[in-house]
Amino acid sequence: MAKTPLSLNPDADSGPDSENETDSPSLGDQGPGPYSGPKPGPEIKPVIGWCAVGFGVLGIFTKGYIFVPLSFICSLAALFMGQAAWAFVGILLSVVGFLTSPVLLALIGMGWLAAFFGLL
Repeated sequence: MAKTPLSLNPDADSGPDSENETDSPSLGDQGPGPYSGPKPGPEIKPVIGWCAVGFGVLGIFTKGYIFVPLSFICSLAALFMGQAAWAFVGILLSVVGFLTSPVLLALIGMGWLAAFFGLL
């Protein structure tokens, strides 16, 4: 039965009296291989961008006064996180949702009237 050396360093000997009983070369003797760069980590998914687009679509077809601001906030967060394509689509859907929401247009109109007549 062969003794398996346990070590975090593949080039380290397992002890002063032990010999390497395997005939295959160690990992350090094989060379760098075809790709010697950093190993790819887990794929980062653009969840904030997905939320921005989803909230934008919901803002167009459902309660715009709830989902349009959420879409705009998620779009800005996606933009700062480097998800530019998702952020652009989210902002575009936010604008379309804003223009198709009578409640949001009425709020902007009332704010304009209040500022025009000096009520603010």
